[in-house]
Amino acid sequence: MFRARLKGSGRDVFAVQIDDEPAWYTGKHPLLCGECDASVHGKGTYVKGNGASYRAHFALNPKAKHAPACSFNPVEFLTTLAQAAQGLAHVQDGVLRLTLPNNLADLGPELESAGLQPPPEEATSRRINTVPPALPPLLNCAAKIARFLQLNAFDDTAVKRFKVQPHGYKAPIPWGRFCYGPTPESYGQLATRLDPTSSARTPSHPVAVYGTVQRVRKDRAERPFVYIADHADLDGREFEVVLRSMHPTLIQPLTAGTHVLAVGTWGLFTDGRVPQLRLFAEEAWQIAYWHTDATTGLPTQPTSPPALTVHQRTTERPARRPSTKKTSRRPTPPSTRHLTPTTTPRRPAQPSTPDPPADSPDQASDTGRHTPPPPQPEPPADLPQAAPSAPDTSAGTTPSEPESAAPAFPPRPASPPPAPRRRKRLPAWLARPRRRRR
Repeated sequence: MFRARLKGSGRDVFAVQIDDEPAWYTGKHPLLCGECDASVHGKGTYVKGNGASYRAHFALNPKAKHAPACSFNPVEFLTTLAQAAQGLAHVQDGVLRLTLPNNLADLGPELESAGLQPPPEEATSRRINTVPPALPPLLNCAAKIARFLQLNAFDDTAVKRFKVQPHGYKAPIPWGRFCYGPTPESYGQLATRLDPTSSARTPSHPVAVYGTVQRVRKDRAERPFVYIADHADLDGREFEVVLRSMHPTLIQPLTAGTHVLAVGTWGLFTDGRVPQLRLFAEEAWQIAYWHTDATTGLPTQPTSPPALTVHQRTTERPARRPSTKKTSRRPTPPSTRHLTPTTTPRRPAQPSTPDPPADSPDQASDTGRHTPPPPQPEPPADLPQAAPSAPDTSAGTTPSEPESAAPAFPPRPASPPPAPRRRKRLPAWLARPRRRRR
């Protein structure tokens, strides 16, 4: 418990004040429960022999009991929790058994849409803080159990009142085999079970981890992630408990000092500097979190991050790991500045002696005769060729096409025929015939 009352004056006192050693604590004034008349006493922060540390709190005196309607009464809490669990929890011999499905997907909100009836009015009218409907029934129960154990400083007697029945198991398992934390020893047990080199049996059912956020960091993609346990020490070995997600909205509500219960498929990552026990949350209902009121010292109402939208599910996906296979680079297209297209022939050089003009004396004497333009050759496909010479007009030939018809290509001046290519002589020593050896 984190709140009590002075028996004489009825003034409220809080567990956060115990470590400062106030007069009512050092003077051992009689204290009562904050909700009933059960006698309690204060305990400062202490560390158990197994290394587990516990915050200051109030505990019942020997032979004292809470009132039946008190929210700190374990019997009342178990009964109310079972009635509001929608058939997932049952109380037998003062022990609550929580039914656990085999697959993680069965923990989701699909259970709420299976036609189950809401909890009875008598369960909701009692003074038991419940989780908002955003959480599915099973995670709702787990969050309330973890919060109840937090109020009782995870007392061994209180922890033994809860068990879990996994799917396919003949007998229920203790609460500590389903929900690990908040001590380094408990985290180390889960790390040992997930270690492939260990002989311990790997959990075949979803696992929950409870703890308090120690610090918040961001990865290379600017996605936040939190450390539930930072450099925890177990038998001289350091390890970390990390909660991550590819969806930043699932981690953003978690700040330093936030109490977190995360359920899913946890794994052990050993490739880093320090081994990490971590979980990548994929749904909002995998995380339940709450805070501690700085004034009263009481935990607030647990809740969950906002549900993922369709846009987030399609865009915020895990980044693909770089492939180790060698891939050839895409060839870069060559630059066209130094290339000459082969489809367009190069224009021949202009002749050194131009043709005589139309009003020259030679053409003026031949009245009545017209010299047609030379026919344009077809453009070559590959290499440019020399244009044919102009036709002889002295024979008085008549053009085959009418004078009004325009040529297909503009006329081009004739070019002189190419000079014959001279053959290179072979060297004397190569042209000399070889003599046969006798």
